[in-house]
Amino acid sequence: MRNKTQRQRDLAKIHIAKKQLGLDDDTYRAMLFQVAGVSSPAKLTALGRARVLEHLHRSGFKAARRRRSGAPGSYPGRPGKVDRHLQLQKIEALLTIGGKPWKYAHKLALRICKTDRIEWVPDHKLYKIITALRKQAQREGWDLSGEM
Repeated sequence: MRNKTQRQRDLAKIHIAKKQLGLDDDTYRAMLFQVAGVSSPAKLTALGRARVLEHLHRSGFKAARRRRSGAPGSYPGRPGKVDRHLQLQKIEALLTIGGKPWKYAHKLALRICKTDRIEWVPDHKLYKIITALRKQAQREGWDLSGEM
């Protein structure tokens, strides 16, 4: 979520550090009290959060950076955003070639993406349905020579 406040980001980092460093609850609260004078992270001020984060970094916490494999909705290894409409056309084409009804795509959406209907699958997860259909095509020998 891009709209998180600095406070929310700092608290998230502190909780990640707690988990990464394997701190139990008592040790964690004792550290908070020793470093910032509070027993709960919710009571931390901006200065307190900075002190706690600095202490956690000195204790061995390493913040991992998020890595993105492309724009949301893009295929892995393929730059740019793939239009949702094009992905749904691809799914329709694969279903037609395999002689499968749309109901089959809904079942795949439920099994793979935990979503009841293909229409509700987020753009960035549609490639999973396409991949499943392509693998099935390879297994069952569908003719994909005219594939988009």
